[in-house]
Amino acid sequence: MNAEVDRRRFVASIAAGIPALAGAGYAASPAWPLDHAHDQAPGAGVDAVLDHVVREVAAIHHRGRSHGFTGEHARAVASQLRTAVVRGAQLGIDAPAKAALTNLIRVRGRHAVLSLEIDTRHTKDLLSRYGIDADERSFPSRALDDRTRNKALDAVAAGGITGVLTHAADLFEKMAVTLDRIGPAARVPVQFDYNWFSFCWPMLVEIQLLQAQAAAICAAGSMFGGIEVACAGMQASISVMYAMYYAFCA
Repeated sequence: MNAEVDRRRFVASIAAGIPALAGAGYAASPAWPLDHAHDQAPGAGVDAVLDHVVREVAAIHHRGRSHGFTGEHARAVASQLRTAVVRGAQLGIDAPAKAALTNLIRVRGRHAVLSLEIDTRHTKDLLSRYGIDADERSFPSRALDDRTRNKALDAVAAGGITGVLTHAADLFEKMAVTLDRIGPAARVPVQFDYNWFSFCWPMLVEIQLLQAQAAAICAAGSMFGGIEVACAGMQASISVMYAMYYAFCA
């Protein structure tokens, strides 16, 4: 019983601390004028580069689940996300995405947006188009308190989609270091050892933060069609993170 209480306190302390650190890194990415995007502007349909990124992340997800995840898989996802950041900045996707999020909050109210959960059915259908059979465990019920969700939402409002993707790429780079150390066949079955506290719980909290941010961004997509491919990219990345978590920690 005491062990369970200690674990809950540990998770709560991480959940309270990580968003502040993560938000500090969400500086707004410079958006190029839309006339620099030679082939498409946000909302004009699915951008070919962003679509390709999601398909590559889906392929990495499939390879990892089939053969075991390694640090190289995490680095490969990070590389794809950084490509998406560059393309998103070129398209100027952040400004209209932030405007859509602001409008969503105005229309629904901040509390309602904070309480948003991922539309499981829609997201599974969206990911299936890219070949990802999303695990049902990737759609947990509300797991973060309002204080943490407020910080996560503020990070999206400040950094936009490229800020969220940059942070996700940084997380994959950090995960790669740990996966290199523990190896593809290893698991972290003991819930109170060093690896569990240093890798598994922080990883789970970060996934939940990204999921909360994705919920807001995907909902804002109803007001700005160009967001859906970014929504797919975030959800594909989260699916990889969850697959890694369940492979090593669950």
